[in-house]
Amino acid sequence: MDSVGSNLTPLPDTYGVLRLARPPKDFAEKGNILALQLDEEFTLSSEDKKSVPPHLSVWVDSLTTPEQAYNFLPENSPRKLVLRLKVNEICKIQANSGECVYPDLLKVIWVYLFQEIEGKLVRDGRPGADGHSGITGLDEKSVPAGLTNRQQKNLRKDLRAKLAELASKDCFHIMDS
Repeated sequence: MDSVGSNLTPLPDTYGVLRLARPPKDFAEKGNILALQLDEEFTLSSEDKKSVPPHLSVWVDSLTTPEQAYNFLPENSPRKLVLRLKVNEICKIQANSGECVYPDLLKVIWVYLFQEIEGKLVRDGRPGADGHSGITGLDEKSVPAGLTNRQQKNLRKDLRAKLAELASKDCFHIMDS
């Protein structure tokens, strides 16, 4: 089993992570996924944008099972599609703004989860909590300086598309209800 790093430090390149996503409407009949169908699954939610630092939640696959990760989502979440990505591949993504290519924009870091117990914040001890991590570099503030609004939007869209492409190449499955 892999070990847990310090909060907000990078995950080792050799680790793999899980992202829980909503299955495309036609997944049951086709049994496959096009990267285009996963694009939105790599968009930061309002809650993701407010977190410090802003990040897309993922889970280290050797520390958290998909079922454990699902237990951290809101009740009856539709996010039952398990996507697998490799940290080294995420960090190698080069994004295109339409004018220039930028390497090294995405990082995968440990993001500890906390619970409030008797008015105090304590590290979450529920099964699978240790595997919580985040992909940073997808928010509006993480883009390189000097880009126009259009270039920033293109860059973020390209990052999401490349993450979706990585996820669509690997094995994925729907969790049992």
